[in-house]
Amino acid sequence: MGLFSKENCIVCGIEVGAMSRTKLNDGNFICTSCMSKTKLSDGWNINTLKSATLTQINDRIKLAEQNEKENNDRISRFTPTLKEDGYIWFDDNNNWFAIPKGTFSAKIDNSFVFKYSEILDFEVLEDGATITKGGFGKAIVGGAIFGLAGAIAGGTSKKSKQVCTKLEIKITTKNIDNPVIYITLLNTEFKKDSFVYKTAYKSVQNILSKFQIIVNQLENNSDIEKNENISVTDEIKKYKELLDMGAISQEEFDEKKKQLLNL
Repeated sequence: MGLFSKENCIVCGIEVGAMSRTKLNDGNFICTSCMSKTKLSDGWNINTLKSATLTQINDRIKLAEQNEKENNDRISRFTPTLKEDGYIWFDDNNNWFAIPKGTFSAKIDNSFVFKYSEILDFEVLEDGATITKGGFGKAIVGGAIFGLAGAIAGGTSKKSKQVCTKLEIKITTKNIDNPVIYITLLNTEFKKDSFVYKTAYKSVQNILSKFQIIVNQLENNSDIEKNENISVTDEIKKYKELLDMGAISQEEFDEKKKQLLNL
């Protein structure tokens, strides 16, 4: 089995050379084309692929194709209700958001469209240090939402830095393939009293405000659903007690239960 020998791809069966294949841990090979279909990501990386069985690889390819189809559908139906420059777009009608791409013209044609319900938490990083956090179960903490955060940048340092080299927002999601995403607003050094820095921080404030509104609404909806479920359970329990007392028949109880459960 030399460098120039050919091997069959475990997935498609096509014979491929050394430059067009990857060896798996079990000794089999996968061709470059089939490997690309698995859509390597944080959730399915090269190490995951190498240790996977044929069944797992085929299942991953099917899932990747389904996810791509769903994402393309979201892109085609995405109608921004709020755009924060070219950093992030929101679609409140469908409860989606996307990070647009493009140097001169921002587009989401090749972006992943996330559901609002996939948001877990978010934070602002300034030169690698977390200065503001927010998300489920917590209000935004830190000073970014209330004004320029120059006074708190650098964490507990008594004398804060007067320049910022990198300013970004980190978003943690429930999406397995995209668990962490970053929005980079600055990636080169600017003074904190400069117009560029102040403009970028205004965008930070707007984005964080929107994210906190979204998670608050999701939490409220979740609480409503829990209360509704509790109410239905209590009602069924009451009718069960009436059934046990002989006040209603089994048929009446079953009918009432169906109505409460919307069956």
